[in-house]
Amino acid sequence: MDNKKAIIDIGSNTIRLIIYLIREEKMIKEIENIKISARLQNYINPKQELNHEGMNVLLEALMVFKEIISQHKVSSSITVATAAIRQAKNHDEIKKRIYDEIGFSIKILSGEEEAFYGFLGVIRATDINDGITIDLGGGSIEITQFLNRKMVRFHSFPIGVLTLNQHFVKNKIPTSDEISNIANYLESKFQELEWLNNCRLPIIGIGGSARNVGEIDQAIKNYPLPSIHRYELNLRDILMVKATLQSLSFQELQKVEGLSKERADIIFPAIEVFQSIYKIVNAPFFQLSEKGIRDGILFDAIKEHNLSEKDFHQNLEKNLQEIALEFDIDLEKRVQQFNTVRKLFNSLMQTGIVDVDDMDLNELRLASCLYNLGEFFEKDSVGPHTFYLISNQSLDGFSHKNKIKIALLASYQSKDSFKNFVRPFKDWFTKKERQKLRLLGSLLKLAFALNRTKRDIIQDAKFHEDEDFLHLELYCNKSWKVEQQEADKQIRHLEKSLGKTILLHFKKLQTIWDEKS
Repeated sequence: MDNKKAIIDIGSNTIRLIIYLIREEKMIKEIENIKISARLQNYINPKQELNHEGMNVLLEALMVFKEIISQHKVSSSITVATAAIRQAKNHDEIKKRIYDEIGFSIKILSGEEEAFYGFLGVIRATDINDGITIDLGGGSIEITQFLNRKMVRFHSFPIGVLTLNQHFVKNKIPTSDEISNIANYLESKFQELEWLNNCRLPIIGIGGSARNVGEIDQAIKNYPLPSIHRYELNLRDILMVKATLQSLSFQELQKVEGLSKERADIIFPAIEVFQSIYKIVNAPFFQLSEKGIRDGILFDAIKEHNLSEKDFHQNLEKNLQEIALEFDIDLEKRVQQFNTVRKLFNSLMQTGIVDVDDMDLNELRLASCLYNLGEFFEKDSVGPHTFYLISNQSLDGFSHKNKIKIALLASYQSKDSFKNFVRPFKDWFTKKERQKLRLLGSLLKLAFALNRTKRDIIQDAKFHEDEDFLHLELYCNKSWKVEQQEADKQIRHLEKSLGKTILLHFKKLQTIWDEKS
């Protein structure tokens, strides 16, 4: 039975509400994501207490969230607080007032819990086995090391972008000396963790500051995808973002594409954090994650602790099932259609005229699940709709390149449409890769034509070549008139991809046994 669960995260910089729809088999869809920039860290007074004004900001935000939760008829909710409330000496008073006035029970997370939930959110959305996570918030930095997809070390620093800004920066934009002071301070802190030093593991960044650095880099490069999840930067990219921003006034900074206006005054400390940890770790790359602490809290609440690589791939399948459910795709029929794709693929591979492998077959399987997804909106423009929907979907398990591969295959209509779709991403693929994708797309298109009536009549497929033609024998257990008409229309796409004329031969299934005897 479907139910809705709300997670409220009271952070040092923002307060965020996310509402999830949890369907059968624990398929999860995010249906609401609202944040309020509260900057509670700035309301911590010299006595290390959240002051009266900060308390009112917090209560007002939670009252709004309570009304939204009520509108959605949420079955249960979890409210957590991190660094600002954790470090406030009057946190017991804060919890009591929130419970008395709003009705929410608040769990104040320890540094270890915050680090673990961030790791749990990340690991279920990446196929990286060994790495470092860094969750940069307003009042704390949580760092974990994971090996073989298990968290083995963690540390929570009681410093964040807001506290760095408060301690080191006098005006809205830091001076060169202030940036140097921040960098030296961070280097000394990170060096306290011996397990970080030159461990050469990939870094995964969590949180709004990390996403903003990635989004600015994407804007600088005119990156063709809007997705930030699993986007990768190297040290040179981070330094380029820093150099670009340093040349701007604060007014110009607030208009930078990819930079949230409310983060304009804290982006420089954030960049120093990422630059410092990148150098200490000597990382191969810095990857961004849209999944983090709130997702980890949800997974923990619904007892989803499976972290192995096998579990990751199962979650990937679940992700595809969620999309299929949302767009009314019959996955049982898609399995049927993929069986036809596989027969065509295996026979074509056996001829030796194409260079394909099991990874290509798996990509065809995934694309089969989403083939012509755009029919949900409009059949006349199914290709563009399909490509747009898949390339803009949040597919947790896919790299950006792999997501575009699936989008190109699932939306394949013709050579010309393929060229239009691949054009912004042309540099991502070699000429050979593009040719292979065209071949696989045309094979997928033919397979779906052969399943036009959804009766699963193609029981076997055999390619063989003579001096003049490539022959395709299709063995059927039922009448094939409709399938033959459809295949005759679509075979030209495969012919163009292979550069060969293909002759289709439809035969009764019994014929294959007669030929063997």
